[in-house]
Amino acid sequence: MSSANSRIERFIKNLRQSLNEGNYYEGHQELRAIASRLVKQKKHERAIQLLYLGALELCQYHQWGSVADLTSFMINIYVEEKVPVTDESKERVYDIFEKLSHATEYYSRVFESAIQWSIKELGNGVGDSQMHHFVGCILRNKARYQEAETHFLVGTTESPVALGNMLFEWAVRTETKDFGVFVARGVIKYLAMGWYEAACACWKAFVGRLAQAQPDAVVERTDAALTSKIGPVYFVSGHELVNFVQLLLLTVERGQASPGSLSAGVFGSLRKQYEGRFGVNAEVVHELLDEIAQKYFGVVVQRQQSIFDIVGSLFAPPSRPTVTSSNAEAMD
Repeated sequence: MSSANSRIERFIKNLRQSLNEGNYYEGHQELRAIASRLVKQKKHERAIQLLYLGALELCQYHQWGSVADLTSFMINIYVEEKVPVTDESKERVYDIFEKLSHATEYYSRVFESAIQWSIKELGNGVGDSQMHHFVGCILRNKARYQEAETHFLVGTTESPVALGNMLFEWAVRTETKDFGVFVARGVIKYLAMGWYEAACACWKAFVGRLAQAQPDAVVERTDAALTSKIGPVYFVSGHELVNFVQLLLLTVERGQASPGSLSAGVFGSLRKQYEGRFGVNAEVVHELLDEIAQKYFGVVVQRQQSIFDIVGSLFAPPSRPTVTSSNAEAMD
């Protein structure tokens, strides 16, 4: 064991004893002072390790304000020293954030700073997809659905299934009459982003849950002509917008990048029939469908916003427990 690691272990041992005696503030301040001294001495790896281990110790005593402060300090070192986004650097954040999620008033600040660090290091404008998926799962477990959704949309290949399941849970909680407004949140946005496979995976997860919960309402169509990448094709009674989302996926699957194609005509007809039925969400849905029209059917539309601005606006959240399909949940 190196002398540096030995010193860190000795300090953590002393910190543990101090915390055991209830000296939370003193332990926090001493740890912060030592970490600051290490940073000034350019001993950044030691400072990071000290802050990480110290934050974990404070987690055991539910000192969430101190944990958030030390973790933010650690992430700031990541940013200043351009620490690469690796499994090791992310695991430190994950370890702490999973525990810190018990403290609602602090965890958003911590994970947002971590994601900003990953954006800066990766230079992709979005950040680390695995980190987004991890954060999305934590937020989903806290029933913070709208926040989780934004992370699942730019997450990993596992995120679309997680999003589909979460959107079903969200729909059940609101007691909405038409679950389509919820599955649309995932499917339409994934399509607008050009991620067709994700849209299909989200749909399959959602409709699978719906079929289990309402078997009499979800009837599988067995027509040979309806074989599709989205899996079984259903008729869903009582959920008009669920049927729309399925028809949209089927039309996109058969899409040809030509405004004069048959599939483009079908897409246009679907828009006219269903777009206005999203109520307060109609304008956002219109913009997302414009993007889909351009990506899959070659229809060029002049827009003032980028696709990420549109998707980032989201759909408005449900404002009341029960709605009709003509006055569906807002999705912003």
